[in-house]
Amino acid sequence: MYLAQLSDLHFRSRGARLYDFIDVNAMNAEIINRVNALTERPDAVIITGDVVNCGEPGEYRLARHILGQLDYPLYVIPGNHDDKALFLDAFSGLCPKLGQDPDNIAYAVDEFPVRLLFIDTSVSGASWGHLSDFTLGWLENMLSRDDKESYVFMHHPPVAFGSAQMDPIACRNGEKLLALIERFTQLTRVFCGHVHRMIATQYRQALICSAPATVHQVPYMHTDPRPLYSLEPGAMMMHHLVAGVGLVTSYHSLANYAGPWIYDPRISCPGEGF
Repeated sequence: MYLAQLSDLHFRSRGARLYDFIDVNAMNAEIINRVNALTERPDAVIITGDVVNCGEPGEYRLARHILGQLDYPLYVIPGNHDDKALFLDAFSGLCPKLGQDPDNIAYAVDEFPVRLLFIDTSVSGASWGHLSDFTLGWLENMLSRDDKESYVFMHHPPVAFGSAQMDPIACRNGEKLLALIERFTQLTRVFCGHVHRMIATQYRQALICSAPATVHQVPYMHTDPRPLYSLEPGAMMMHHLVAGVGLVTSYHSLANYAGPWIYDPRISCPGEGF
């Protein structure tokens, strides 16, 4: 199993720029084409929320057009910037597992050696997240089926990461997910977005890790709560299930940079006689 995770794309409507100066649409379109060009091809692409920025119909039309160019199965969940109904209308064709109920989005992917559980933590009109009774019941039911190793994908982190800016808008009842981690030892990963930076921590047997955003990042500040953002290059995470080891997650920069080149020992330490 080899999965690509993108997060927080924040598409704008055609011709609009994010914050009036970031051409997020063109940058995301380039990223999608670069993902399509990967020589080591993922089995699927996962997007953990905030596909668009303002929840507007024009944003979803453009996002649907660009994400529809992906050459891989797509698994996607909404974030706090998404409009649930417009989100379903735009992406249910690309991701049929989403279903048709905008208030109860939860689905499982069981085609891999591990089970992938996708849930919606967004609350309409709010920046913070919440696990609904429906979502918690669905998770408990899925985890009670058997002891198959399972990963949860959600938008808001269920714990405080120590970010003065983002912790106040994390999942406000994330402790209920932590209780499920305590009960079900097969739940070993929780992957999220929202914080625009790769941050990882551990709770019991579960690694909890956020994905960076594709275009703009949030600085990790533990005392400064100002709403800062930057154009530090975006990135995606790759999740590789390695035999005999388990899941290995790597950080893949989306910056334009030189290389790669093939290592040549003849020029690594050529000595002084060249």
